[in-house]
Amino acid sequence: MALSKFFWGVGLVLCVACTKTNGAWGPQGYEQSMAKYRVDFSDANRKQFLPDDWRLDNYTYDTTSKKWHEKEGKQYRAQRLLDEDGDGTVTSSETHTESIYDLRFVNSRDNAVIWLKVHPMEASQANLDLDVLLENYADGLAGTGLFEQSSLFGLAVDKVRHFTSFIVKKEPTALGQLPAIRGVIEIADLDKLRLDRNHRDSKAELVFAKVIYLEDLGPNKPHASRWPIAEGLSSNGQYVHYKAQRTGLLVIGYYDDATRFESHLPDLHALLDRIVIPESAIPPNAALPAQASAAAATPAPSASSPGAIPSAAAPNASGLTPAPTASAVPAAAPAGPAAAATPATVAANPAPAAAETTPPKSDLPGPPPAKPVAPKGKVPSGTSAPARQ
Repeated sequence: MALSKFFWGVGLVLCVACTKTNGAWGPQGYEQSMAKYRVDFSDANRKQFLPDDWRLDNYTYDTTSKKWHEKEGKQYRAQRLLDEDGDGTVTSSETHTESIYDLRFVNSRDNAVIWLKVHPMEASQANLDLDVLLENYADGLAGTGLFEQSSLFGLAVDKVRHFTSFIVKKEPTALGQLPAIRGVIEIADLDKLRLDRNHRDSKAELVFAKVIYLEDLGPNKPHASRWPIAEGLSSNGQYVHYKAQRTGLLVIGYYDDATRFESHLPDLHALLDRIVIPESAIPPNAALPAQASAAAATPAPSASSPGAIPSAAAPNASGLTPAPTASAVPAAAPAGPAAAATPATVAANPAPAAAETTPPKSDLPGPPPAKPVAPKGKVPSGTSAPARQ
């Protein structure tokens, strides 16, 4: 169904240029390159994350070399536009090509899509509450001209259609010890809605969570930064490199036609149970609500259980990342090759610095070595082209 394009990525301006892979693979699953979250296989021998009717869409596996290869077509790569210095203009140095998805799964029987993505946030948006981000995302799905693509930090308009969106569920949850928010959104074509007030075209379940990660700025200390700055080492450990402690939005989404939506929820919830969030990615001031803390202390539901998500955690994708169209977490073991990130000393406050001066260094360690959706209006500010994920 064409409407599934609504949920492709997160409003990136499409570009076919290639970039380095966004994750690392090991015998137990996948590890994302920035926040280092992991997704473990449900069946490591078969290298499967989900049941047989799901396929991993944005990677291929070479059985000869036994290596994973990320797809690089225009439907998988896009440009993100971030106004890093807050001057209202996005320059070429603030434009970067990246993968639209960390992982994207497509169901072979219908239009269902499950996707995961960490979206870098602008400093000006990093303090937005998760429920506000979710509402902005849902609002961006409604209206005219948003049919083809929509995102957390920007919009790319391809076709014109009239839709409206409804948030039918919004509740705090958690991914391990990481506070998150879960929402269910329904989408309806306005013309059909006029004929039948109960009509719904599609539904999506989204989990949003704020994560922190280190961005290597190289050997030159920035004169001013909107993020906390720390000193670390280059990938070879020989040179001093400066690191910015940034905030990103982790978006995990599931999309399907309204009539089939309930059929794949157990698959989504089982996948959520296999996502591992490292301590280094959890914002220092993040706190779980009492209910979520209690849920985290209880044994996790089995992989086949429909209700795998802890039910109450404190509430930052996308970047809304609605799910990709059908044409598109964790165990304790590490997921494989480590990325070239080196530990660094970072300022304790995860929120972006209000002043333009460089924050002092602190003693908090950065992420350990390892590998690797949107306000309705403004495009430049942090987008990723395809769906609202």
